[in-house]
Amino acid sequence: MIKQTTQQIAQTLNGKLIGNGEITIESISTDTRQAVLNGLFFALKGEKFDAHDYAQQAVEQGCIAVVVERELNLSVPQIIVEDTRLALGQLAKWLKAEINPKTVAMTGSSGKTTVKEMTAKILQKVTACDDEVLYTFGNLNNDLGVPMTLLRLTPQHKFAVVELGANHIGEIAYTAEITLPDACLVNNVAAAHLEGFGSLSGVAQAKGEIYRGLKQGGKAIVNLAHYYPQWQKEIGEHELQSFCYTGEDKDSYADFWAENVELHLNGSRFTLHSPQGEVQINLPYLGEHNVSNALAASALAMEVGADLDAIKMGLEQRSNVKGRLFPIEINPHLLLIDDSYNANVDSMKSAVSVLKNYPAFRIFAVGDMAELGDETTACHQEVADFVAKAELDLVVSFGKESAVISNNARHHFTDKNQMADFLLPIILQKIEEKQPLVLLAKGSRSQKMEELIRSLCHSFNVSF
Repeated sequence: MIKQTTQQIAQTLNGKLIGNGEITIESISTDTRQAVLNGLFFALKGEKFDAHDYAQQAVEQGCIAVVVERELNLSVPQIIVEDTRLALGQLAKWLKAEINPKTVAMTGSSGKTTVKEMTAKILQKVTACDDEVLYTFGNLNNDLGVPMTLLRLTPQHKFAVVELGANHIGEIAYTAEITLPDACLVNNVAAAHLEGFGSLSGVAQAKGEIYRGLKQGGKAIVNLAHYYPQWQKEIGEHELQSFCYTGEDKDSYADFWAENVELHLNGSRFTLHSPQGEVQINLPYLGEHNVSNALAASALAMEVGADLDAIKMGLEQRSNVKGRLFPIEINPHLLLIDDSYNANVDSMKSAVSVLKNYPAFRIFAVGDMAELGDETTACHQEVADFVAKAELDLVVSFGKESAVISNNARHHFTDKNQMADFLLPIILQKIEEKQPLVLLAKGSRSQKMEELIRSLCHSFNVSF
């Protein structure tokens, strides 16, 4: 954040200032529970909350001014606007334009956080200074998270890597307009958040909105394996670049593609082809799908200045993120994989593909996939069919819809503690027999399958 006076911020927001206009703001806050220093509090409103009711708490936490939709009985300056949510985005858009870092953005049904992490690692090799690359923290990728990400910008930042998520039409169009990326992409399209989008075509429409936000002269990057012609309207006259990984000869028609892919238990090795040439990559991310994610990250990073050396160094430096194929080695015979952050049909299949390749006793602990609307039953059956073909050693399920995946009422649970109690003797027996065992837990965020991983780690006195 650039230091600004309350008067300057009021002008930027076209708001009415009540009180001292010379107060200097150093940070932004939307959470009354967090202490801030010289902060400006945005009193946001939602269907079930109104932060105007708690503005005094924000002042007590260190905020020295507030942005509100109505005048409050407070002792600090107030900037009154029509909509505090839109004002937050307006301030973020102003700050981003003022600092003007090279910016890339990504969205997609799955893998966007991994692409974000990979891209950030590459660009950190370009700058040789981690602090000069701003990137989305955690999963703050919605209409509030994206502005809060951009409001962390300082003059030190040379690059910004911004993840855009959505659960309804129009959300990405809004955040993309705030972000104004130099390059952006849709990583993939799959059956996810169907309740909000209505259909796979609706998902594609929502994700394609990201191209609408490209700045003049920006580059639209597409995944040829997930390209929808309807996106051309959003892309318009912007230059197009492509990446693709299907494992087939047609991949070579893309600008970024992978050859000689070798999958290993701790990652993969492949030749990355790009407009700058080719380079060997030893990728420390599990699964075939992460080869595609690496291509996506390479395309984004190269467009804003990365060369092949930076791409190689960045991709070969793993960024471990809990909930996304995060490995926890308990002992030489037991590996737990936390893939609990979220789930849709494609990401479920990718996780199973990773698990089935381990030369070990393979346990899949699966929770429900949420927000699938009328397609809920069909999607769970599709995963069940895929799991059956994988011929894993044991499948246990949790929730309401996933019983079809374990295909055995005895292996379906509505209590994760009971699931852990069932699994622990099996795990201990395999350890005693010195037989390697790998357990992968996955489900939608609402299922909190990381609780199973945490419980099992606790049984072995391992922190998680």
